[in-house]
Amino acid sequence: MNQNFQFKNAALLMALAAAYPLQAYALAGVAQFTAGEVNVRQTDGRVTALAKGGDIDSGHAIVTGLNGRAQVRFTDGGLVSLQPNTEFKISNYVDQNDPKQDRFLVDLLRGSMRAITGLIGKRNRENYKLTTTTATIGIRGSGFKVGYNPDGTLGITSELDKIEVCNQSGCIGLVAGESVRVIDSVTPPVRTSEQAKVDTPSTEKDPVAVAEKVNEEGKAVIVTTVASTTAASSTGSFTNMLVRANYGATTGGTTFVPSGGALTVLDANKVTKFTDGTFGYTPNTVGSSGFLGATATNDFIGWGVWTSATKADLVTPSPISANYLHYVAGQPTPLMPTTGTLSYSLVGSTAPTLYTGASGTISASSTFTAYFGGTPKVDVSIITSFGTVTENAIGISGQDFAGTSVKGFFSGPNAVRAGLVYQGFSSGNGGYFSGAAVFQK
Repeated sequence: MNQNFQFKNAALLMALAAAYPLQAYALAGVAQFTAGEVNVRQTDGRVTALAKGGDIDSGHAIVTGLNGRAQVRFTDGGLVSLQPNTEFKISNYVDQNDPKQDRFLVDLLRGSMRAITGLIGKRNRENYKLTTTTATIGIRGSGFKVGYNPDGTLGITSELDKIEVCNQSGCIGLVAGESVRVIDSVTPPVRTSEQAKVDTPSTEKDPVAVAEKVNEEGKAVIVTTVASTTAASSTGSFTNMLVRANYGATTGGTTFVPSGGALTVLDANKVTKFTDGTFGYTPNTVGSSGFLGATATNDFIGWGVWTSATKADLVTPSPISANYLHYVAGQPTPLMPTTGTLSYSLVGSTAPTLYTGASGTISASSTFTAYFGGTPKVDVSIITSFGTVTENAIGISGQDFAGTSVKGFFSGPNAVRAGLVYQGFSSGNGGYFSGAAVFQK
């Protein structure tokens, strides 16, 4: 009887282990503190509010608002404190108590932060890396702070022991108290007496941490966060953008806008004009749009659709209709990976449209995989309600990739994002359809 009971319990444990094989390994850390607007973007693109005690998994990104702050304790004992207007992604976190398998690979896409390293950095310091848009920080000790400046440069200060700052120009070591300023990805970091700016703006009232308030009975009360309506926006004219767009798919014809010094105009993160040196494109009716990152931190990427647009010759004005124009526009990645395979998830898109203007949907199951070793290439599968667009072995040239039906580029630090436009044919709907999509690793 006893043996039978033990066997049943063992079988139950094995069944549970089989049902949840990754749960123990997915957890990266827990939010010890949150205040103001703090959200977490999950691997499937869903965005939810982050409260004190909330789990953070590998692949998640934490985004703070203008008055948002968060502190995360990782399973290896490390700490990261995120300041307002910050986007921090946990790209690859593995804590197996194994120096060969452990990983602490994170990206600071904008904003500022402080970090104290945990056991992963002590077991194998080569497996602890913080990547920014212009440099990579490795540890030789246990603490540092880093923040983007208003002009897009990066400030880095070592607070405990040693760190190492690297970009395409090479590496520089810092001891406790030393600082560097990184101008871009190819210019050597400059030593400076000015410490990295990791500041928290003053508030009229003390911030109330989510889940720290109690009612009269002493029970926890969840304080909901309100999204900021005054978030910083990217506005102005830019010549460092890459743009891809398509329109007029009546006969399968598609126009893709080349890169290379073309003018792109943004108004509150929306593209209101772009040129390719010969033609200028402007919207008459603007449809849905979205964006990630910021031009101030050189990692902006936006997408949208103009339901009615105009294409005009820049020399001899001769406007023509360019309706149902889908676009992606963004700042190219400053440093492309040279090895490895990366899988990306859909994080933003326009609703695909038929040549008639009928609107469809795109599936979150759409995939994008990049192969950076050997001959760089990408595989893409865009699943829509009109049909699926699949292309394999699309060649990568610099930050660009171009196939027959899919064209796009990489954006963000170390090609963290990929934006593209696509076109397909729907036999069931009797015509071509097109759209734009943004993927993130």
